Amino acid sequence: MNSKTLGLDPANKLTIDGLSATCLSLACLLVCFFFVLPAAHAESGFEVHEIAAGVWVHTGEIGDFAPENKGDLANLGFVIGARCVAVIDTGGSRWVGEALLGAIRSKTKLPICYVIATHMHPDHLLGHAAFLDEHPQFVAAASQARALIIRREGYLSRQKAILGENLAQGTEVVLPNHPIIGTEQLDLGGRMLTVKTWRTAHTDNDLTVQDSQTHTLFTGDLLFVDHLPVIDGSIKGWLAILPELGALAHEEEKSVPVVPGHGPDTGRSDKELQRLEVITTKPTGPEIGQTKDISSAYFAAETDYLSSVAKEVRGALKAQQTLQQTVSSSTLPAHWKLVEWYHRRNITAAFAELEWED
Repeated sequence: MNSKTLGLDPANKLTIDGLSATCLSLACLLVCFFFVLPAAHAESGFEVHEIAAGVWVHTGEIGDFAPENKGDLANLGFVIGARCVAVIDTGGSRWVGEALLGAIRSKTKLPICYVIATHMHPDHLLGHAAFLDEHPQFVAAASQARALIIRREGYLSRQKAILGENLAQGTEVVLPNHPIIGTEQLDLGGRMLTVKTWRTAHTDNDLTVQDSQTHTLFTGDLLFVDHLPVIDGSIKGWLAILPELGALAHEEEKSVPVVPGHGPDTGRSDKELQRLEVITTKPTGPEIGQTKDISSAYFAAETDYLSSVAKEVRGALKAQQTLQQTVSSSTLPAHWKLVEWYHRRNITAAFAELEWED
């Protein structure tokens, strides 16, 4: 998984084999055409839906990087103000970013003033390069830049190895130039976005975005739906912040639109209420069937899973089991997707953290 050229340029970005300006072959022209026309992506099945007035969402595939999905794995969004547009996450490749840009331009010609990354993972931000010519501010938690510097070469080489040269072409790791510490308001003209950072949870650089007009909440990967939650930070921290995060999903005791990092948003209510009867067997919140508050059910399902992992690992530690014994004896949870890929990894991460607690 080696790239031919890996270097940080003055624009704080890392490039993978930029298209040669001297390449005039038909093949190269076709590749160029493929990457520079976002409208073509929009016409080829890249869908967005309006979850609330002026708030648009694209639902990514639940899976891992593959040529078939082009890195389109995360939920993405954009919010249109009177003055400009904010983008929330850009996907796992330049291709996805270009597709998202095409979708935005099909809805508005307003300038894009902010591109926000909810955390450091590549499926959420490797599409940033598609927006460089829009000259936005790239917004992220203050701790994200360091995390990206450490991981960027691995991100790009892995993407090239999996997606192939053509789909990886033009992808860059764009470092944030608008760091957030705590909470900040971003003005889109007539509507504000509240960007809030959190203690270490899914990662050590999570942030959420909430729209002032519709109260729509973009949780990033602090909330997973269908896709098994993945611990890359702190299980204790994650469980600690979920009640506060869940409270943001309600305004005056009414639920607001919620966009998780992966899986269906709360705009898909009829179908998702049926599915939630299956995945949430012992909810910590309101019982499914007694409520139509889908967001509460979403948070309950995630809380139940993380709590079960913590309980299982603490029990193993109390019994003086080794990590290998704990992982091998763990039962895979039902009803979540990608369990085989991530559950044992979660057990390992929780074990490493909890073995040191008092």
